[in-house]
Amino acid sequence: MARVQHKGIADAQEPVALTDGVHNMRIAKASHGAGKGDPTKFRVEVMLDCPEEPDKNAVFFYIGDPNPEGDPKAENFKALMAKRFLTHFDIPFDDTGFDLDDFFGKTADTRVVTTKDKEGRVNTNLDLPPVL
Repeated sequence: MARVQHKGIADAQEPVALTDGVHNMRIAKASHGAGKGDPTKFRVEVMLDCPEEPDKNAVFFYIGDPNPEGDPKAENFKALMAKRFLTHFDIPFDDTGFDLDDFFGKTADTRVVTTKDKEGRVNTNLDLPPVL
């Protein structure tokens, strides 16, 4: 068999997640499109980083589009999570929506919480404060 060249494979390392606690998170990217699991459901995908810890993994946050036929409780929770995120990062919004152009570069001191799934993968989530 032929040898496959793969420079750097011996030095590859598992990515490092942010530790639990408050970090200065910055919105690096935001896009709107279909979700991976269901191409009929659209959402905003937000990628955040921590400028003080550039070697750490990015954190992703998702804002699901409203579903007029969805369960009212679930739709309210989805809207509440969107409102928490937008308020926390000081992104303007009104009753009709928000503009993705307002996301890039916004920063906020944000609590992050890490968990491990069944396969041992680390998931990092934002713990957003309630809207008062």
